[in-house]
Amino acid sequence: MEQPQRITQYDHFIPLGIGSLLNALADSGLEQHACEAAGLLRRLLAEDFRSRLDRLRRDYRPFNPDRELLLDDDPPAEDDGVIDAIDRLLKQGNHIPLGREQIRQALERSSPYGLVIEIDLERYRHVTLYYRGKSSEQVEIRDWRRLFLKKRRVSLLRYSRLCLVLQYRDEEEHPGIHIKLFKDILRADLEMLFPDCRVRMKPFDKIKLALTGGGGTAGGLLATLGKISAAVSPWTIAVAIGGFAALLWRQISKVFVQRTRYAATLARNLYYHNLDNNAGALAYLSELALDEETKELLLSWAMLQLHGPQTIEQLDDRCEEWFAERYGIAIDFDIEDALRKLQGYGLVEAHGQTISALPAEQVLPALRARWNALIDAPAAD
Repeated sequence: MEQPQRITQYDHFIPLGIGSLLNALADSGLEQHACEAAGLLRRLLAEDFRSRLDRLRRDYRPFNPDRELLLDDDPPAEDDGVIDAIDRLLKQGNHIPLGREQIRQALERSSPYGLVIEIDLERYRHVTLYYRGKSSEQVEIRDWRRLFLKKRRVSLLRYSRLCLVLQYRDEEEHPGIHIKLFKDILRADLEMLFPDCRVRMKPFDKIKLALTGGGGTAGGLLATLGKISAAVSPWTIAVAIGGFAALLWRQISKVFVQRTRYAATLARNLYYHNLDNNAGALAYLSELALDEETKELLLSWAMLQLHGPQTIEQLDDRCEEWFAERYGIAIDFDIEDALRKLQGYGLVEAHGQTISALPAEQVLPALRARWNALIDAPAAD
């Protein structure tokens, strides 16, 4: 099986579609009744997430920076509560938070694209960064120890998916809660994700412009002074001064041209790495969370069906071993949350330290009844 590009460390993320997982479990010996129960469980989870997403969308609407609709008369939810709900959604989608120390260290690094970017974190009331999937990538950068003339290869950490959630302190200037999704971002480039980053010139470019621009300007100034001292006509003096002014403007414009090139590099990189924003990002994250939670439940319940009662540790190892043997990928399976939900759906029982799955024939009627009750329930306003 071909693996997704670049990812080498998956953590809790299961890089497989739900349909493909069900087919693989059926190939591993999961019986027909168990496959039918798994399909019903998948639909029940999807309905549960749909209602949760509706609530989150309603709560997020007053804080959506892209809002076009008028607000309801009901009082809006607290912004801290909405941020907490977004954080829970990210964790359910097996995103991992970056600690403040990791963010601080990343912001201190220089970009391999040749950008020096500054960001003032004090402008934000709330900032969180989550990632899913990471890898190590070789990047060529110019080395000051080689006078910036030669490049050397360095290993940099790349995040496959990144989510930035931020809220400004100045609600008048930048209202709302901003959600940004990105793909394939180097850790050294995290500053580029912030909307208020400032591009600065590298020391190498400052030295280069000082030498070329300063030398050219000094030479032009001396030549102008020589012409003025030797001139006998006011027009000659005016032409000499005008020529020097044009030379000075050309040297100054080089600085602006270089900064514009940096800004273009920044915009080009973000153009190809941005996935979604705000309300669209919320729907995207909800879909990811649904997929991850469904895969965790299906895989853990199937392992109990195939291999009988097990302890929590044994079941966790069994799920990881099955995935590694079939796909050659190491994942860190999150078993405890899956077991809590399986117990809530009445699919497993705990006997001391041992967990056992109820027979598929026994749970099928209860799952069907639960699904029929959802279908027959009146539609919510």
